[in-house]
Amino acid sequence: MIQLEKLKIRLGINDTSQDNLLNMLLEDAEGEILDFCNRDKLPIKAEPLQRELAIIYYNRLGSEGEVSRSEGGVSVSYSTEIPENIKNRLIAFRRLKLVGVANANKE
Repeated sequence: MIQLEKLKIRLGINDTSQDNLLNMLLEDAEGEILDFCNRDKLPIKAEPLQRELAIIYYNRLGSEGEVSRSEGGVSVSYSTEIPENIKNRLIAFRRLKLVGVANANKE
């Protein structure tokens, strides 16, 4: 089953009317994960995290640019970063950047 189909099941979407939007959200989530992990290709084991992040993006639609909102005594705060629970799970996929010391092997 491809990512789009799995995402649609999680969101309860049964038709194809939002496929373009959902594919875009999956691409955005993949880009965010690749940037965070310093990778060029998404590891297969990170695909569930891609879907979770895409669901978060889907739920944020219509509230882009907002940091918080208060209506009728109900306050909502929005985070613009990857949620901590997803970040903690992504750390296993991170590639660290190696910085060498110039002339380290020379005496």
